[in-house]
Amino acid sequence: MSTADPPAFPASPPSDPARLLHLDNLLWHVRPATDAPMLELCFFHSELGWMSLHLSRGQVEDLHTACEFAIQDMMIRHNPSIAITGADTK
Repeated sequence: MSTADPPAFPASPPSDPARLLHLDNLLWHVRPATDAPMLELCFFHSELGWMSLHLSRGQVEDLHTACEFAIQDMMIRHNPSIAITGADTK
């Protein structure tokens, strides 16, 4: 993949915070979907109500991995001295 190729997951939120809906309290629920072998991930927004997303096992694993990398990036961004290297992960 060259640097000119689009990202593997092109669906990204806008970089302008004013174009996002913001929440100050996350209410969520995870349960098995009733109509498919998937998980149903539900979020509550005070103005929009409950939103539901069906995720396959692979999508859940991708979400988990993305969260792990985002947490690592967050920690490094706020404290560069704790950068994690391959030797630090044991």
